[in-house]
Amino acid sequence: MIKKIILFILLASFYLSGAQETNVFTIDSENASGVELDTYWKFHEGDDTLWANEDFDDTAWDTINIGSLDDTNFKGIGWFRLHLNFDSSLASFPLAIGILQASASEIYFNGQKLINFGTVSSDPEEEERYYPNLIPVALNIIPGNEYVLAIRYSNHKSGYNRNINYGKGFRVFLFPANEQIVNTFNESVNTDVKSIFPFGFIIALGIAHLFIFLFYRANKSNFFYFLFASLLSFYALAPFFQTSVKDAALFDWFDNLSSELIPVLLISLIMLVYSIFYERIPKAFWFPLVIGALNFFFILFQWEYTDKISYFFIGLTIIEVIRVVIIALINKKQGSTIIGIGVAIFILFVAAITLIPNDGNFSGYLPQILFTFATMSIPVSMSLYLAKQFSTTNKILKKKLTEVESLSKKNLEQEKEKQKILETQKETLEIQVKERTSEIVEQKKIIEEKNKDITDSIDYAKTIQDAILPTKEFKHVLFPDSFILFKPKDTVSGDFYWFAEKDGRKLIAACDCTGHGVPGALMSMIGNNILNQIVNEKGITSPDEILNHLHKEIRKTLKQEEQSESKDGMDISLITFITNTEIEFAGAQRPLWIIKKIDKGELTIDNGTSTSTSISLNTGSFQNNYQLTEIKGNKFAIGGAQSETERKFTRTKVSLMKGDCIYIFSDGYADQFSSSDEKLMTKRFKEIFLSIQQKQMDEQRIFLEDFIEKWKDTNEQIDDILVIGIRI
Repeated sequence: MIKKIILFILLASFYLSGAQETNVFTIDSENASGVELDTYWKFHEGDDTLWANEDFDDTAWDTINIGSLDDTNFKGIGWFRLHLNFDSSLASFPLAIGILQASASEIYFNGQKLINFGTVSSDPEEEERYYPNLIPVALNIIPGNEYVLAIRYSNHKSGYNRNINYGKGFRVFLFPANEQIVNTFNESVNTDVKSIFPFGFIIALGIAHLFIFLFYRANKSNFFYFLFASLLSFYALAPFFQTSVKDAALFDWFDNLSSELIPVLLISLIMLVYSIFYERIPKAFWFPLVIGALNFFFILFQWEYTDKISYFFIGLTIIEVIRVVIIALINKKQGSTIIGIGVAIFILFVAAITLIPNDGNFSGYLPQILFTFATMSIPVSMSLYLAKQFSTTNKILKKKLTEVESLSKKNLEQEKEKQKILETQKETLEIQVKERTSEIVEQKKIIEEKNKDITDSIDYAKTIQDAILPTKEFKHVLFPDSFILFKPKDTVSGDFYWFAEKDGRKLIAACDCTGHGVPGALMSMIGNNILNQIVNEKGITSPDEILNHLHKEIRKTLKQEEQSESKDGMDISLITFITNTEIEFAGAQRPLWIIKKIDKGELTIDNGTSTSTSISLNTGSFQNNYQLTEIKGNKFAIGGAQSETERKFTRTKVSLMKGDCIYIFSDGYADQFSSSDEKLMTKRFKEIFLSIQQKQMDEQRIFLEDFIEKWKDTNEQIDDILVIGIRI
């Protein structure tokens, strides 16, 4: 309706009487039917209520165009005055003025305040903007006299509405009072009806399809329809906001949002059409999506060429929708006819609105009816299609349900038939089961007896293995300050420890035989027996010579020199104590670790390859620095395959000091996996030893045993574990 009034006023003829020198706007019977008061305005920046008086001299004020205010000629608040002369022919012609603004104003007529729209203030925070939308304000005039129209005006927030085309300024119109009052009332009522009905109708359709989507999510068209209908219903409220909302801030928010949502509305329409006629979103969608996003940001930031990009995107959307519908019609896709009719009706109605001549009254209700039908044609056609599709789906489901019921009935009959057969077979099977059960019970007894025999044999083997291992008393006599951590994986072990004393020398070995369980235990007994023969019977105490003889005897015993398939053997760490602080070491793929305090000096090592690592540990309330020295054994095993002519092991002599600790061990501890399948590894094993040097040797054993149990947690132990520690 605003556009109607402005268009009507601009097309109305008006007469400006009086020379420009007088700056008086003359109103006679010709232009009193509708004219914009856009000339002869006087302006002064600032704020003074005396400027409202009719006899105030404003000749020194600037003449200004009130519709073209900007930051260069208006700083936020000022007064505007216009001198009016009403012709005597207007004696019985009640007049009123109306104002278009997005700011705040107070209107004075001959010094008397008529009305205020919003709150005028020099403080931007106190200013309250108002959108009067040509609310008529009656003028009390005596024809033939001159009057002064003064407007106190502030606008600190121009630019909040990007669609207002008069910037910081405002526009004032003069029109017949009675006619404008009737027009304003009728427009308000008609606009409410024209806004609320399409809004309610479209949003109801959208919500209905949303519920359909929630109950049947396989068809995403219902969701895109809800999105499209929700956005479209938002635009149905536009006339209501334009005529009924007077809060300028709320009006600006709606007006700006309606511009920004246009690309989103068009994208949702494209998505809806795609979801109806395509199983998947086509690659061509990326082009309108990118253009739509570009259009959105141009509108949001009001960049240059915003209008051109908007028009281009609207045209692109229409073309793309028509293209998809035409292809669907050609391919005779379901729903293409209904949606094609809706699109065609939309185009025809828009064309009809464009072709209707504009007579200043927008041709009454016909264009409005056409616009309503154009707006609702696409959503209604798509809703009809989706409803038809939903109905078709229900019919198909009903048919399928009937088929399922029929199949269920047949299956039930077949099941009864099977049940009879099964009952007959059941009796036969019960007899067979009893016979088989009797056989299984007998076999179970035999297996249990054999298993008991095997278990008893293994338990007895453990008794034998325990008997050949050195006793705790013998260990205590030879090495009072020491520990042995011995944890077989199975009942019997492939790892074993060995002690001996010969000619005043003490010997100790940690042995790791091939395999574990019974095979490993057999190898351990062979190894233990041969070691005893070498030392006790032959009197050999040098560790390298012991390993040389042990290697030969193992190969001889297992007939490995005769190309036997046996590859069994063992890894070993062997130490001979010449004195309490002088030792000799030889190893077959197993090392010797020596830990001592750094401040006690370096080790004396002869004929050995050593690597040392110094690690500082802060334990409790004191600081201790220890050094771990590793003396590696030879890189070949005892027994097994031999490629060299003669296998010779290396002897290493080491001078120790009181308080030093030595450790020999199998690979079972470092190879154990944690519950998270992480291997302990040698590096962490070294760190553990360095961290427990303040503990007594028996406490070290307890710590190592607790640590490995926590480390493996619920994991199975993967190998036999043997760790021997001696403090000098």
